[in-house]
Amino acid sequence: MGMVAAINELQRHCNYAFSRMGNFLIDRTGSSNPLVSKPVATEQTYRELAKTAAAQIYPEIDEFEIANAFAIAPAWLHDLALHTQIVVKKSPLCYAHGRILYSALSRYLAENPRLSKINILETGTARGFSSLCMARALSDMGRHGSIVTFDTLPHQVPIYWNCIDDINGKRSREALLAPWADLVQEYLVFLQGDTRMMLQRVNLGRVHFAFLDGAHTHTDVIFEFRQVAVDQRPGDTVVFDDYTPCQYPGLVKAVDEICNLYNYVPKKLFAHSGRGYVVAIKQ
Repeated sequence: MGMVAAINELQRHCNYAFSRMGNFLIDRTGSSNPLVSKPVATEQTYRELAKTAAAQIYPEIDEFEIANAFAIAPAWLHDLALHTQIVVKKSPLCYAHGRILYSALSRYLAENPRLSKINILETGTARGFSSLCMARALSDMGRHGSIVTFDTLPHQVPIYWNCIDDINGKRSREALLAPWADLVQEYLVFLQGDTRMMLQRVNLGRVHFAFLDGAHTHTDVIFEFRQVAVDQRPGDTVVFDDYTPCQYPGLVKAVDEICNLYNYVPKKLFAHSGRGYVVAIKQ
C-alpha cells in the first residue's frame, strides 16, 4: 500500500473511531480546551521569552549541523518558534529539535538523491513546529514528500494554544499555521487520533524518516517504533525526542533497546541536561 492510500485508510479509521466514541475527543477539545482555558500571558511576555530562547547556545547541536553540512535558516526558525514553541511553563524553553530534524533530514535527502518521494511519519504534532521544520527541509532541497503527523489535538477546531496568538482569541491549528500555508499544503497531512489505535491498522509502506514525539512510556515508544521500522531499509532514520533519563526513564530504556536489538546506530545529542535527542539510523 502506498503512502497516499495509507493516508486515506488512516483517515477512514480515524472517522470510524470518533464515530464509535461519539466524537468525544473532538467535543472535549473544542469546548474545554485541553491546553489552557484562556490566554495566560501578554504579547510582551511571549516576545521576551522568545528572545531569551533564541539567544541560547547549544554546542552539540552546532557540531551536528556542521558535520551534516546543513542548518536551518535561523530567522525563519525563530519566527516559527515564536508562534509554535514559545509557551509559558516552568522548564526552560528549547526548540533545538527543529534544528536537528532539518539537518538530519537534509543530510538524508542529499544521500538519497534517487528517491522520487519521501515518506515521513510524525507522532505528537502539537502546534506543528516539528512538521514544518521537516517540510522546510524538503522544500529547500527541492524534493517531493508527504509528512503524516498524528496528535489527539484537533486541526480545525479553535482552541487556546498557550502561545502568542492566543491574545487574538481561540484559533485552530490550521489558522495558527496560515503564515506557512505553502509548506502545509505541499507537504503536511494532519490526522487526529491515538496512534495505538491507528498505526497498527494500516501498512504505511516504507517510512524513510520519522520523528517520534508522542506518548513517552516504554510501551508506547516501542509500539510506535515497530510500526515505523517494519519496512525501513539501511540508512532510513528515526529521531526520538526527550531522550532525558531523569525525566523519561521509560523512553530512554525503550530507545536503548531499539538501537541494540534492531540494528540502529544512535547519535545522542543534548541541548542541555534537561533535553536530549537521539537520531537513530538503520544499518
